Amino acid sequence: MDNQNGGLWQGGDWERPGHPFPDPPAVHIPAGSAQPVRPVLRPRRRGRRWPWFMGLLSLILVICLSVALLERYFIRRAVIWDRDYSPSFGEEQDSQLDDTPPSIPRADTGTGVTVTLLPTRGEALDYPRIYQQSLPSAVSIEAVHSKGYSSAGSGVVLTGDGYIVTNAHVVAGARAVNVLLHDNRILSASLVGFDAAEDLAVLKVEAGALTPARFGDSNTLCIGEPVAALGDSLGYRATFTDGIVSSLDREVEVDDVSMTLIQTTAAINYGNSGGPLLNQYGQVVGINTIKIVNEDGSAEGLGFAIPSRRVKYVADRLIAGEEVRAGRFGFSVNTHALEGGGLELLVVEKDSDAWAKGLRAGDIIMQANGAPVTGIQDLTRLKLELGARDTVALTCMRDGALFTVDVELIEA
Repeated sequence: MDNQNGGLWQGGDWERPGHPFPDPPAVHIPAGSAQPVRPVLRPRRRGRRWPWFMGLLSLILVICLSVALLERYFIRRAVIWDRDYSPSFGEEQDSQLDDTPPSIPRADTGTGVTVTLLPTRGEALDYPRIYQQSLPSAVSIEAVHSKGYSSAGSGVVLTGDGYIVTNAHVVAGARAVNVLLHDNRILSASLVGFDAAEDLAVLKVEAGALTPARFGDSNTLCIGEPVAALGDSLGYRATFTDGIVSSLDREVEVDDVSMTLIQTTAAINYGNSGGPLLNQYGQVVGINTIKIVNEDGSAEGLGFAIPSRRVKYVADRLIAGEEVRAGRFGFSVNTHALEGGGLELLVVEKDSDAWAKGLRAGDIIMQANGAPVTGIQDLTRLKLELGARDTVALTCMRDGALFTVDVELIEA
């Protein structure tokens, strides 16, 4: 283990790369259909040094590849970084990232632990204070796989006794998971719960007196608001990057699953997965999960995080030992609110509870759970804290008359 440096641990082969990382492989997809990636870092294993003539051969190959790339320089195609991409040399790995739970010991569920979303209070903090406040709650995660490689990511401390939340893809398929705490302890983790579709997992380490993160409400975020990402970018521990909220309620298709995410300009790189997205009060408002880039590198600052509202819903159920079942309303609405408020129903699915409760096309949704509906974002954000079979009280207008029905969400 290396020495201390300003209070930050800087040792461990799985924490930092020994050599520069190669460029990610280009994956061509049609323009306008860019797909996101989940940046999990897989450090390379050290091998034997190549003879000098192999180095010369490599130089020739690089020159040839450079010429080929220059021919395509002006062809701008949206591409993704394969979420399984590994900065390794001469090591063959799977082309698809595993989405199965890690085969590690299971922790108890049903302990009553829940995530609390705190209101924003006091003055906004500057970035140095946000960093110092949040650093003790950020952890590094190493997932050891049976095929001879390890992947690295980040996590957030939920409780003082060792509950930790991270991305599911950080620990998926691992045979062992190690957690590096702020005080430099490295502990083995057990699994509390795992959901690949939600890309969230809850771990448990046997520790005490940890510093829990302060979670804020992602529904209070505004576009343009300052945020910051904290995590192990490319294996460099506790990297802090600043940015703003670029968009809210962004629907992103990830592995055929639609996710509602926060878009940010804060740099999110390999190793950042599972780390916190922080608001200007130092609260965790999201868990960093994916990014998008362009082939020529012109598209930057396209990072995404799971909103804290969704993190709370999923984590609470995983800790309780319950199945996470994504839900949907079973109807579609006009995305443009009517003058005076309200959203008009366009289609109501006949196999939905909304249809069974009497809702029909042309009805106008005025309120949801007692709150005014002024735009599609109100329904989108409400759904973040709900799942299949949860109910919503919808107050609707038909022919000038108001009526209220309790609608159960159906399986997504």
